[in-house]
Amino acid sequence: MELLKRNTSKWVALSLMGAMLMAQPVWAKDYEGHWAEVAIDKWSGYGVVKGMENGDFQPSSPVTRAELATFLNRTFQYTSSDAVRKYEDIEAGKWYSEAIAAVTNRGLMYTPGTKFEPSKPATREEVAYAIAKAYNLQPDTTAPTEFTDGKDISVWAKDAVQALAGQGYIKGNPDGSFKPQANITRAEVVTILENITPHMITKADTYATQLDGNVVVQASDVIFKDMTINGDVYLTEAIGEGKVRFDNVTVNGDIYVDGGQVTLSGTFNTVNLASTGAFDFTKGTMKKLVVTAENESIRLREKTVTDYLLIVADAKFNIEGVVKETSNQSADKLVVEEAGVFVGGNFVPVEVVGNEVVINLKDLSARTPGFDGMESLMIVTNKEGAYIQGTFGGTMKTNVPYTFRMADSALGIFEEMVDQVTANNSQLKNIADAVGISSDTVYAMLAENGTISIRHMLDQFYNVNLMVRQYTGASLPKEYTFKRQLRFENEPPVVLTIRLEVE
Repeated sequence: MELLKRNTSKWVALSLMGAMLMAQPVWAKDYEGHWAEVAIDKWSGYGVVKGMENGDFQPSSPVTRAELATFLNRTFQYTSSDAVRKYEDIEAGKWYSEAIAAVTNRGLMYTPGTKFEPSKPATREEVAYAIAKAYNLQPDTTAPTEFTDGKDISVWAKDAVQALAGQGYIKGNPDGSFKPQANITRAEVVTILENITPHMITKADTYATQLDGNVVVQASDVIFKDMTINGDVYLTEAIGEGKVRFDNVTVNGDIYVDGGQVTLSGTFNTVNLASTGAFDFTKGTMKKLVVTAENESIRLREKTVTDYLLIVADAKFNIEGVVKETSNQSADKLVVEEAGVFVGGNFVPVEVVGNEVVINLKDLSARTPGFDGMESLMIVTNKEGAYIQGTFGGTMKTNVPYTFRMADSALGIFEEMVDQVTANNSQLKNIADAVGISSDTVYAMLAENGTISIRHMLDQFYNVNLMVRQYTGASLPKEYTFKRQLRFENEPPVVLTIRLEVE
């Protein structure tokens, strides 16, 4: 009987042990011995990266756009929100839909067109762009990073690549190239995250040891005390209404406050306040405080508090200390993210600088050899439902492809081109009036088989310009600028500039 009891106890213990083992994540360890093993283990522990359904991690597989969005969302713990921009290929309820909505609302991923393409491998430049945006990295323009194929990096990604490479977070290939359009593996992305975030705070505790490198905080009730942080600090939305305290701390970097009730004491550079939680600066110095979210509980105490206070959102302050300089800035809540033309069904981005869209026909022609019929135009903004107000009451919605004829009808572009050509030359105006040149005739002249061909458009420009010079001695403008109002619901209109360059 005693023997039976001992064996039964042993069997129960083994059963319990088996149950405990089964409760743990099952990994096939297909990355064991891999050069990124340590980083993969570490970021798996954070819950940022996960394996496939069969337990494999597949470190050498290309990271998809959906996976990249998910990695960033888990790192910064963005609060879920409805997507302001809808994609044709994203269904609600998919494992990646909330992450894609979160990164899209924050403008973190380069996504021209109406599709997100979640299963498509992300390119190296797309990953660089997304990570640089998420971490608010800026390039050091005084020390440009050289890659042998730097000319192949897309305009929209150049600053991001330069920022990451300049700070040593990414490196080129042995031959000095970057290969911006090449795929990037899951292991490589995890390694970049590890390089840029050596410290992830995931539990409540007091930290009093110097930290070198950037710090991401996901936990509440965290105290940093009597220490130095040599890097940027990111207080994520996961903190919610929890508390984070810096007590006699020097931060040799910037602080980004997206969540938490924060108390600061020490020496700081720039503090970017995007949280609506209580913010209390109790003692010390701060070079710059930037308030980007509506906040009614900001308290600055003691003597010298900050050199510069920039307010870009509604906020109420209780200031007992000294603010050397204060500035209020009305931040545009509506911005242009991307613009481009569809050529052969493919979206070809054009240059966007602020709220100015630049369409260079020669550049487009060089990038679209062979078939170069511009089927439609799309301007992408960070707000769904935004629209461009035309001169004669027409409107063009953003985030929706418009044929060039429809865009012209809505915005009056071709008619204004005629006005710009004839504005300073009475002889040209008389000829245009006599011939009866209108928006319709301009479109008919530029179009070829119902589509505007870039090559045909350039040829027509050169031919007409030659004729105009022969008859009048004048030359056609090589650049046409149109200013329109960009609107969204009840927000004040934003001036949108569309610049068409022929050469």
